[in-house]
Amino acid sequence: MDLQNTISRARKEYKEYLHGKHPEWADSTLSTHVSDAFYLYQNTIVLSFWKCFENEISMNEAQKEILEYITHDVMSDRAEERAAMYYNDLKMLKEFLDSKGGVKQYVGSEYDCEATVYKYAKLAYDGTISSDNAVKALCKEVPYFGETSHKLMVMLFASMMGGIKYTRRGNTETTIYFIVHMGQDYGKERMINALKATYENVKYYYEQTGNKSNSIRRGCAKVCKDTGLIMDFGENMFEGIIPKESTDSALTVDDTAVRYWLYAAGDSSVNWEKDYSEGIMAIGWDDLGDLMQYSSKEDMRSKMKELHGEGSSYKNQVHATWQFANVIKPGDIVFVKKGRKQILGRGIVDGEYVYDPSREHYCNIRTVRWTDRGLWEHPEQLTMKTLTDVTPYTDFVKKTQNLIDSDKVDAVIQDEEGSDQVYDPYTADDFLHDVFMDERRYKILKSLLLTKKNVILQGAPGVGKTFSAKRLAYSIMGEKDNNRVKMVQFHQSYSYEDFIMGFRPTENGFELKKGVFYDFCRKAEEDDRPYFFIIDEINRGNLSKIFGELFMLIESDKRGVELQLLYADEQFSIPSNVYIIGMMNTADRSLAMLDYALRRRFAFFEMTPAFSSSGFRAYRMNINNPKFDRLIATVEQLNEVIANDDSLGEGFCIGHSYFCTNATVTDDWMRSVVEFELIPLLKEYWFDETAKVKDWSRTLREVVK
Repeated sequence: MDLQNTISRARKEYKEYLHGKHPEWADSTLSTHVSDAFYLYQNTIVLSFWKCFENEISMNEAQKEILEYITHDVMSDRAEERAAMYYNDLKMLKEFLDSKGGVKQYVGSEYDCEATVYKYAKLAYDGTISSDNAVKALCKEVPYFGETSHKLMVMLFASMMGGIKYTRRGNTETTIYFIVHMGQDYGKERMINALKATYENVKYYYEQTGNKSNSIRRGCAKVCKDTGLIMDFGENMFEGIIPKESTDSALTVDDTAVRYWLYAAGDSSVNWEKDYSEGIMAIGWDDLGDLMQYSSKEDMRSKMKELHGEGSSYKNQVHATWQFANVIKPGDIVFVKKGRKQILGRGIVDGEYVYDPSREHYCNIRTVRWTDRGLWEHPEQLTMKTLTDVTPYTDFVKKTQNLIDSDKVDAVIQDEEGSDQVYDPYTADDFLHDVFMDERRYKILKSLLLTKKNVILQGAPGVGKTFSAKRLAYSIMGEKDNNRVKMVQFHQSYSYEDFIMGFRPTENGFELKKGVFYDFCRKAEEDDRPYFFIIDEINRGNLSKIFGELFMLIESDKRGVELQLLYADEQFSIPSNVYIIGMMNTADRSLAMLDYALRRRFAFFEMTPAFSSSGFRAYRMNINNPKFDRLIATVEQLNEVIANDDSLGEGFCIGHSYFCTNATVTDDWMRSVVEFELIPLLKEYWFDETAKVKDWSRTLREVVK
């Protein structure tokens, strides 16, 4: 059943066995032969790795599987040569297993425990025994899995029999065993049900995590081929699905395209020579165990915090480990770097992710066919991160390829990595305390932003739009992390060149400069957490001009879709974890009406004066000043007049933030607010009704005199 403990034991003992037979071999040579012997397992090429060693027939089948995989999946131009090499190591591993009494004796009851799991799941489904008793029996007879796992398999069996999509992932060998034997025991219709349920599970799992369940799909495809069923478990099944957990890294919906990676082989690439000799790339974080056990980045982050404390966000570490296990794929190109100035090598990824606990360090590995080794000085600084997806930087990829091919040119990847910090927590309760808004409206606003991804807070002056926007972002993040919040203010001269990128004058001519929104999106795509871009006075700018060709991409269902940038040979997308909050002053008469294109892309949330909110009432009670209370009562009366004025309306009402201060509320402070903020505002509102301005000015002054 390819259980990790048995695999780890086998690798360790097999290496000792080879060392005894070939004492002249260096340690790197031994490691290479061990890795090659487990090539089938590492790349999930066969349904059951251990069953390959049963007899000559099974070994011959394994040989065919290796050749087919290298020919069609890896598309190697040396397929037969490489297949022969891996098969020779497989034969040596069989000799070792035979010396231990054969594979069945060596593996023990794990060899065919899927049959035991099937037996009890079937008994439970048929009603012969209860589900609880089936799980108890499995815990005794198949102790290498826990009780939760056995409960899962019993439920999975029932879902597959009914053709019902299940949302938890089962072991590959057990899943395929279920499908085959359901057909044998219950008929072809049940087998079809099981395949359909698994098909939906694979799609669901991909949508949630970005993992394509290659081994399960390969097993299902083989079942269909053997039984003459027509069901496509190829890449087409993922068409139109954008994974929730990996859209920040999967910048294109075409997951079949080759990706390019910048990789450091340990600190300052100290492991490069070893990686090269073993034909692997490897990363650390060994204490996480098998990275495939984590269904999301957040699961990884939680485990890191459990192991190493809450003192970091682990942003870059989570991103690297997730991409290494789930995003990199065979056929991708890897550039090896050293420090910030040097390129050491280039290779093609051969295998799927493997966790190998028999290694002393760097247990997370992938096999790589290294094609180039050398030392190339890079003219600019490279990113410091262990693993960087450089696919979107098409200029950089082309130039680095040329650099290795001895045609040195300039290129640069800016380092966007910041040091991890601990930020003050910020909850929904904190928001409700700081922002005078009731809980129901807060939940509506939060839901709007998370669903639509773009929200405009509109309202009169002083209703706290800017103040609320930042704290809304904090409340969703759960902390006051200003590195994930960016604020700009639009104006009539604001342009695409300011926002995305454009040419700017320098001493020697013009230079292409990246804009604030471009940099923010590139930063956000390296993380899975939410990022908030806040635009003050959003209706003062020409949105079509500022966003340019990206205006379409701000729509929630267009996130992750790439477009060619106007000024650069570069594909760009707006990540799904970027949320845009705009602020709009409804009392600004100088602004034209918003066009439909903007209204369609944003949800609009009305911010109103909050004098009657429980938060503001508590604020007034804390001030405990009768004159201040009379001033507020007068402003509330004034707002009724403004709201009922045909030339104004509710969008011109005076907001509560005019009266919010951390300073002591004195008579002088209140007179200052009335004289220099409220009365000038009334003069602007009623510029052609001087009598009304005089009346209300006198009323306000009387209150605070």
